[in-house]
Amino acid sequence: MRINILVSRLSVLLAAAVMAGCEAGLDVAGGNELVVEGWIDSGGFPVVMLTRTVAVGSDYRPTSSLNDCVEQWARVAVSDGEREVVLVGHRDDDYFPPYVYTTTDMRGVAGRTYSLTVDCIDGTHAEASATIPHPVAIDSLTVEPVAVADTLRQVYAFFDNSAAAGGYYKLFTRVLGHEYGYLSACLGIASADMLQSDGRMAVSQGRQNMTSDFTPYFAVGDTVMVKLARVDSTAYAFWRDFEDMVTLSRNPFFPVTNNLYSNVRGGLGYWFGYGASFGSVIVRP
Repeated sequence: MRINILVSRLSVLLAAAVMAGCEAGLDVAGGNELVVEGWIDSGGFPVVMLTRTVAVGSDYRPTSSLNDCVEQWARVAVSDGEREVVLVGHRDDDYFPPYVYTTTDMRGVAGRTYSLTVDCIDGTHAEASATIPHPVAIDSLTVEPVAVADTLRQVYAFFDNSAAAGGYYKLFTRVLGHEYGYLSACLGIASADMLQSDGRMAVSQGRQNMTSDFTPYFAVGDTVMVKLARVDSTAYAFWRDFEDMVTLSRNPFFPVTNNLYSNVRGGLGYWFGYGASFGSVIVRP
C-alpha cells in the first residue's frame, strides 16, 4: 500500500504486508519510483505530495529514514486548459509526510479538467489529468449509539442519491484537534447503486498508520468534520483497491503484493478531482 509511498496514509499499511513477506524470506528489489498523491477539490486548491518508493529487503530501516524519500525539489504544475500554475512546496503538518505542493492561485471548478505535470531534478517526468465531478451537498449528519461502548458513537451522512446525482462517492473525515487533517474514512467508498435514495453512508474514522487500537467510531465530545467527495470511476477504482488493501494487508494469510490502481503516467499514485461538500457534527452524549 503505499511504501510505494503514498506515504501519507498508505506507507505504513504497506509495511504490514512487507513484514509478512519478509517473514517468508521475501526480498524485493526495486525502489526509487516516483509516487504522486494529489487532488483538487471543487472550490479548493490543488494539493500534491511526492515521494519515492522504498526497496523492500531484510535489513532494518528506521521509519525516520522515510524522510529521505520525500521529493522536495520538483517542478509541479497544474493546468486547467487555459493557464498553467506552478505549485509551491512547503511544510504542512496536516499531512504525513509534512511536505506538500500547493497554490492559492487556482481553485477547482466542477466540470473542468485539470492536468498535472511533475518534473524532478533527476529527469523523472510524470503526468495525469482529472475532471472534477459536480458535488452533492450533505443534507444532514446524525449520531447514533453503538453496542460496543457507551462512550462511542457512529456518525451517518445523508445526501441526495437520486438518478440525477448518481456516480461514486468517497468519504474523508477529521476530528478537530487531532493530528493530521482529513483522512480516508474507513470503508467510506460507495457507488450510487449501492445506496438508497437518501444516500445514507456510515462515516468512520480514518486509520492513522499502524494504530493498534483503531476504532471506526467517534468518541463523545469529538467534533467530526466530514468531506463527501463525488468521484469518477477512476478514483472509485483506486479507493476500492485501497480499502481492500487496508483490510488484507493486516492479514498474514493474504499478503498484498500488487500496487494500487494508478492514473499517473511516468509514476505511481493518483491525481483526482473531487466534487467536494463539507459538514460537521459534535458527538453529544
